[in-house]
Amino acid sequence: MICCDDMFCVSLWGNLPHAFSFHPSIGTSGGLLIIWDVPEVEVLSLVSFEHVLMIHEKFVQLNEEFYLVNVYVPCDASAKQLLGDSLGFI
Repeated sequence: MICCDDMFCVSLWGNLPHAFSFHPSIGTSGGLLIIWDVPEVEVLSLVSFEHVLMIHEKFVQLNEEFYLVNVYVPCDASAKQLLGDSLGFI
């Protein structure tokens, strides 16, 4: 299992103010990672479950809300169907 910490995020994002959410992989994949600019984006809620990382956010200056959904689709056909069904529920 791959671990994600702030040092890893700094290597990707740089030293700018940031926050992140990480959902570890199922199996050998790397996992799901979302990094955002803290002064620009306010996180309203975060949902994480198997193969999905979803964040409800707001642009601070514009006061506009949005959702960012990061999905890893498994290769197995039955797992794809199960994931599709769960995303349809959302």
